[in-house]
Amino acid sequence: MSGRRLVIFTRYPEPGKVKTRVIPALGHEGAASLQKAMIEHTLRWAKSLSRKKPDLVEVRFEGGSRRLMEEWLGAGLSYEPQGEGDIGERMAQAFQENFQRRKGKVVLVGTDIPQLTAFHVRIAFKALKRHEMVIGPSVDGGYYLIGLKDMVPELFKSITWGTATVYEDTIEKAKKLGISVKSLEPLQDVDFPEDLPVWEKASSQYLSIIIPTLNEEGHLHQTLEFIGQIPQSEVLVVDGGSKDNTSQIAEEWGARVITSKPSRGVQMNVGASEASGDIFLFLHADTILPDNFSFLVRKVMLNPEIAGGSFAWKVYPGSPLLKFIEKTVNWRTRFLRLPYGDQAIFVKASLFRELGGYDDIPLMEDVDFIRRLRKHGKLAFIQVPVVTSPRRYETLGPVRTVLRNKMIFLGYYLRVPPARLARFYYKKK
Repeated sequence: MSGRRLVIFTRYPEPGKVKTRVIPALGHEGAASLQKAMIEHTLRWAKSLSRKKPDLVEVRFEGGSRRLMEEWLGAGLSYEPQGEGDIGERMAQAFQENFQRRKGKVVLVGTDIPQLTAFHVRIAFKALKRHEMVIGPSVDGGYYLIGLKDMVPELFKSITWGTATVYEDTIEKAKKLGISVKSLEPLQDVDFPEDLPVWEKASSQYLSIIIPTLNEEGHLHQTLEFIGQIPQSEVLVVDGGSKDNTSQIAEEWGARVITSKPSRGVQMNVGASEASGDIFLFLHADTILPDNFSFLVRKVMLNPEIAGGSFAWKVYPGSPLLKFIEKTVNWRTRFLRLPYGDQAIFVKASLFRELGGYDDIPLMEDVDFIRRLRKHGKLAFIQVPVVTSPRRYETLGPVRTVLRNKMIFLGYYLRVPPARLARFYYKKK
């Protein structure tokens, strides 16, 4: 068998019949609205997975009808009713039918885990290369994801569904059956009024992190190690034809890999054209974001006057001279609002498209974009730094590198053609 299938289990958002345990807090209509929003949240990242595999996603619904589901979520997905029986019998039926359709790996998820992302699903499919089963435990004792590469009916029998021992009982069954299991990180679902802050925190603006690469195997794994697990986000690595293991590393960390011609501006535009976020964050492959970057970006972007922004900048390992350069970079960004690309530039997706993205020029595409962006709103400066590699300063040395960059910058403002500047830059480099 070949092929993969992501099965999404959900219910049509009919008032009074969904999210019944939050009705005391939200009312019938509010609970239905929550259900609707959570399904749309799940489908958003699921569709980002299916762009290159149109038949990847199948929605198994309860209540409503296929017509109602298509009118609501669009006709580009596969819709099937869940069928009869308890939740275990319905899940078993979904797996069985997909294996009969020659799907080699099937992963099933629910829609009430707002922290669940495309990252977890990619990791689940990868885990099925080495394990017979993958499972994601939820904090309440159930599970939010289960994946198999062969049908095992016993896993769905004699389980007391809806209790705090569902995950443990399923793991115990797998052990008795001799099935190799990979467990993912625990996530929290939203079932009760006290769980609503989890949804409120995760349902803010969706973030697309776009990383252009070319032979970056030495740095990319550090960059991706943390960011791939951020809720309400996706990571797109746009590779310009690497000859090393850049693409493999990106896939191992759950990023979506796209190929492009090797031009940073073009690569970032290609990534943006495939991205589904409300906010785009453009990140260099040798730059590490701070732990709370997602919260910081979303917080400043709630201000309607903010068009985009960047972070402070830090080099590690550093030196006294590099520390001085850090101060000048951060001074320039704070007072002149002129960040460079290695400061993790972020922007509203709608505005990025309105501006036409980055210009296809071989150098200074970041400065050109920022100059255009400043005309449409304020630029935020997040004073928590990103940490970047000192490699750009190691070949020529910090002093010569700074002088070269100043000459490039001056040439740009004197309207020297970017192609000529690029020849000078890369020759001296």
